[in-house]
Amino acid sequence: MANLFITGYGIEQASLNTHDLLQRLAEPPVPMPDTQPGEPKLSAALVPHIAREDRAMLTPQTMCSLNVGFSAMNMAEQNAAFTPAEKDAMCVYTTYETIRDFHEVVWQFKSSSECYADKACLFRNLGKMANAVHPLRLFRKLPTNGLYHLSKLFGLRGGGYPLRKMSLGGLSLLEEAFYNLSCSESSGALICAYGDMLKADNAQVFKKMGLMDTREPDRSTVQGTSGAVSLVVETEERVSRSQVQPLAHVLLAVSRFSTSMFATRQDWLEAYAQLEPWVRESHPVVVLYDNGAPGIGEAEVQALESSLNTFEVRRYKPWSRYAVATSGLADLVCALADPSIEPGRVIIIHGEGAGMGLGLIVLRKLSTPSPGMPS
Repeated sequence: MANLFITGYGIEQASLNTHDLLQRLAEPPVPMPDTQPGEPKLSAALVPHIAREDRAMLTPQTMCSLNVGFSAMNMAEQNAAFTPAEKDAMCVYTTYETIRDFHEVVWQFKSSSECYADKACLFRNLGKMANAVHPLRLFRKLPTNGLYHLSKLFGLRGGGYPLRKMSLGGLSLLEEAFYNLSCSESSGALICAYGDMLKADNAQVFKKMGLMDTREPDRSTVQGTSGAVSLVVETEERVSRSQVQPLAHVLLAVSRFSTSMFATRQDWLEAYAQLEPWVRESHPVVVLYDNGAPGIGEAEVQALESSLNTFEVRRYKPWSRYAVATSGLADLVCALADPSIEPGRVIIIHGEGAGMGLGLIVLRKLSTPSPGMPS
């Protein structure tokens, strides 16, 4: 049986961030802002450690990922720093958002010569546009961009890959680590999910589904945002040898593929049928995926009422909002920081993705991070 422990986390999403997460969760959710969030900035502590040529390849999602990865690694290494050999074998798993910047490329090309102000001239010369695109722009578009920067910054050389599974992406990263680390020489992994519900293509899809109103966000059933979440996970052998105090013990990771847009009550019933009896009888805390779309939360609760004798429910999206791929990991981090969930409790994290299916992460909370924990 695979054994994995969470030893650090980082989060930057909506009003949540690593250093005051406990305080934010103790307060009522803040209202949706009238303006869009500003461009992400790289943490000042990281700037000296990133070469100038690498900084030229950074994207907003990579900067967010580096910030939360830095927080997660700092938290994990408080009591026992990773040795160079351990880092050399550590894996990196990431999600990524497609960068759609063709309109910027066309505008830059059009502005490069006065003659291109004439439409006919511009069309005649479109074949030259590829030569005008700077190679660094191509590097910024690669799905491995975040993976490259995280690996290089922290010296993690154990392999890994980017993964895209819609809103299920973040939890799928943890599932990958859960099963892969048990059969590898690595003693740990850095997991990092980034999502952006505010980018034009994501927002447009939800707008057409009637779930988001970009002009009047307070009328949206799905409260979109952007952000990044990171976890550091370690094997049982490393935790025992280094006498690390983990935050949680990951007990099980389950996913079920489905081509449905939204998971149904029956989908959740079939997923819960895979859990061992002791999990269903443990009076777990269940963190719902419920992103605000009509019927999603109801299907989850109905399945729980048919599958479990007793349980408690938590919903964290009023605080974290919804940022697609980060969804499950943001919920997991909030549950770890939530002082109302006592150490020792079994927690079940729900996740789902359109056309991807659903996932469950079962863990036992072992400790609650202190408010003063460095980030």
